Amino acid sequence: MSYLPDLLGRGGVLVRYSSPSQPDLELRRTAVHCLANLCLGLPGQPYLEESYRSVCFQTFLQILQAPRPPNVDDIVFCMLLQDALKGMQYYLNGAKGKLTAGEHLGTLLAVLKKYMFFGLWGINLEMPTILYPTPLPQYEGVPAAKEDSPRDVPNKKRKSRGRSKKAEPEAGHGEDDEEAQEAEVRQSPRKAGGGETHSHWSLGPTYAGRPSSVAQREAPPSLYPSWKRSSSDSEFSDPEGGMQSKLRLYQARVRQGALHCFLAAVKCVEKRVLYGYWSSFVPDAPSIGSPPALTLLTIALKDPSPKVRAGSLQVLSALLEGSRKFLSAAEDTGAPRQAFTPFSVTLAGSLRELHRGLVLALVAESSSQTLTQVIKCLAHLVCNVPYGRLRPGLLKTLWQQIGPYVSHRDVNVRVSSLTLLGAVVSAQAPLSEVRLLLQQPPGSGSASGALSGPSTPQEAQPQGGRSGPEKEAPSSCGRLPEGNSQSQCWLLQLCVSLVVQPREDPCSDSDAGAAAPGALEPSPVSNITFSNLFFITQLLCITVLLGLSYSENSPVKAAAVRALGVYVLFPCLREDVMFVADTANSILTSLEDRSPNVRAKAAWSLGNLTDTLIVNMASVGRDFQEEFSDMLLLKMLRSATSACLGDKDRVKSNAVRALGNLLHFLQPAHLSRSGFEGPMDEAVRALIDAVRSDATMKVRWNACYALGNAFRNPALPLGTAPWTADAYSALSQAVTCCRNFKVRIKSAAALSVPAERDRYGGAAQFGKLWRALARALECSNEAEDFLEYRYCAGLRTQLCRTLLHLMSLCQPDDLPAVAAPLAEESRPALHAYFAHYHLDEGNQGQPENDGVRESCQPQEKLGRLEEIVAHLRSFPEMSPHTREAQTQVVSFLEEVLRSCHESQAPSPLY
Repeated sequence: MSYLPDLLGRGGVLVRYSSPSQPDLELRRTAVHCLANLCLGLPGQPYLEESYRSVCFQTFLQILQAPRPPNVDDIVFCMLLQDALKGMQYYLNGAKGKLTAGEHLGTLLAVLKKYMFFGLWGINLEMPTILYPTPLPQYEGVPAAKEDSPRDVPNKKRKSRGRSKKAEPEAGHGEDDEEAQEAEVRQSPRKAGGGETHSHWSLGPTYAGRPSSVAQREAPPSLYPSWKRSSSDSEFSDPEGGMQSKLRLYQARVRQGALHCFLAAVKCVEKRVLYGYWSSFVPDAPSIGSPPALTLLTIALKDPSPKVRAGSLQVLSALLEGSRKFLSAAEDTGAPRQAFTPFSVTLAGSLRELHRGLVLALVAESSSQTLTQVIKCLAHLVCNVPYGRLRPGLLKTLWQQIGPYVSHRDVNVRVSSLTLLGAVVSAQAPLSEVRLLLQQPPGSGSASGALSGPSTPQEAQPQGGRSGPEKEAPSSCGRLPEGNSQSQCWLLQLCVSLVVQPREDPCSDSDAGAAAPGALEPSPVSNITFSNLFFITQLLCITVLLGLSYSENSPVKAAAVRALGVYVLFPCLREDVMFVADTANSILTSLEDRSPNVRAKAAWSLGNLTDTLIVNMASVGRDFQEEFSDMLLLKMLRSATSACLGDKDRVKSNAVRALGNLLHFLQPAHLSRSGFEGPMDEAVRALIDAVRSDATMKVRWNACYALGNAFRNPALPLGTAPWTADAYSALSQAVTCCRNFKVRIKSAAALSVPAERDRYGGAAQFGKLWRALARALECSNEAEDFLEYRYCAGLRTQLCRTLLHLMSLCQPDDLPAVAAPLAEESRPALHAYFAHYHLDEGNQGQPENDGVRESCQPQEKLGRLEEIVAHLRSFPEMSPHTREAQTQVVSFLEEVLRSCHESQAPSPLY
């Protein structure tokens, strides 16, 4: 590190040799290569200082923005670009979360988009120097006009008819032509499992720095893939053709480097910032009668290099991962607007175009590795799209096309296909479209070959269909019928057959590294509906999953334990004490696994299992509680506490949920035993620490919810236990100081749970709670983040409810503390909020997910307020100080009542 000033300082060796003024391009390339290596971070070693990193960033960006120098060999120039892109990738890998919106990000994305299409025939991209975040499509230059030639005319005629199969991915389809498009895809002769034809453009090399018209005159483009042409089609001699092949290879490496760099940028930029550039890289509508937009989907469909196509799909998958909140704004189920197109409709069109393009890429792809990326990208898309807000039909086409790939010769394709099917059947909302797809008999679609098909999708032939009318599955997937049925879901049959059959030897070239963990990921059995099953099949599924939950393979174990977490929610299984006990033992074993993914899935399943314990308390009664093992319950309590205290946030978020349920489930018989007292105290302390911690908001929200859940247990020594003051202090701090309003809402809700006054502790503790809640209500409009303002109404509603609940339990000793805020400057604001709460009809304008909605009308609320006033007036003789406080509180509430009645009074008629 002592030589860095001589290398990267002002006038340093590498700075001078990498500058544009360096005439020797080979020397300049070597210097850039050294800069890239300096930016490469190694485990256990610190990255470069920010000043040196800034020098490297500016050097890489300057090279990528500069035009090709004159009289420079094309291959050497490509190597210079590769080194600059590699260095930028290393720089971004060390800048996790540091790249923010601004000129640098827009400039970088503009450069990367330029080189994503470097060297492709027929594309003359006039890219602006900076991309700006906007929901509207960016302006970009259209592909250069091609000169007519005798060889071009037949292609144009075929393309104009729009029915040519080779030109299929290029042709745009309107929304009204989706059925024709699906039929066209189904009739395509291209082989997805190693066929000989492609739909990609013939994107030959473009001489860097030469006018596009010159390059086009030398070799006009063809719709036939350039890498499939025979030697008779080549216009070059053997040496010249060899140089062209080498140049195409280097240009593909530049495009691949740009995509790898883009992937690194996606990982180091906050997603909500990156989504501002969504329209620059994702199409928003089919290209009908106009040049197609140049996006990541264009590369996935039309780049001649399978590695480049795979790279574009990896970037698209990274953009889609975790995009559920952003994509939830999409909607196209309403009537079309004539005056303008809302952003929700534009985003919905983008999602439809993604489905269309990725399905075309699916049927056109011949490389098994790239095909795997296509299917993984589709899985990310399905997991995040709000299908309930879109017109149905998207999943139908996808379902028909993906079925045969389950029997593909490549194991990675098979695994990714099953993952995609699992994503389809576990779409965000229970969709009737998915239920109908699962009801289809094996012979009704291209999914038929998945049951017993041969090695490639094209060889799979439909199986015989069922005889007789098809029965409709019940609308609820949470019920297991006891009787036999005429048929079973083909997908469930397939999943069962895969998990019970002996493991096969690797059978494809890509399986050479058979130790890859992703290759052994099981099918998502947990997401398959249980309708129309034989009872023996039910037992087989349970037995198989219980066995797989002890597998030594982490992905298998994680999927199995998650499936058990779904099974335990079904009514016919959650009431079976033996099944619940077996599932609990499997989950607890997985909760101690060394794999974070396994522990996260186990914690989620443990939360579901403890949810069923609470449900069984009401539905089954004491019989279930008495039969459930006390030792197992104690073990669950200790394991959840340990996960809550020392594991990652993704595990904690569900471990605290499980703790809340377990503390709610404990009975007086449990708490009377000395063996439960210590673990119970540790569990409550763990929840208190989670509320106070700086963990993710999801952990803190669940911890507040868990404390409120635990407070519902009348057997819990709340009010007398030593941890009572700490629990109320943690919730009070969250309701006043947490920057996330949903956490504030949940903490306020937890403070309203205790139904008896003595469970709030002494008068001093009660007064602290009241003052904290009153201060939170007064400051409910003060949000650090603008996005939190949508929860202000919900927060005020919950705070008013909690304050009124405390008033209803108030005793004479509590009155001075309650009256204090009402005699200060905050009285007018509190009066206005209380009046608005009692006049609000159904909490209009609140988000649906804030959990504060109530159905009572203003008259019911006012009736409860009158009861509180009567309760406060009913106190016997008190000291003068307490009597004065009582008068202040009662007068405040009477003013609220009076203003509410005046607001409801009809206006006089004149």
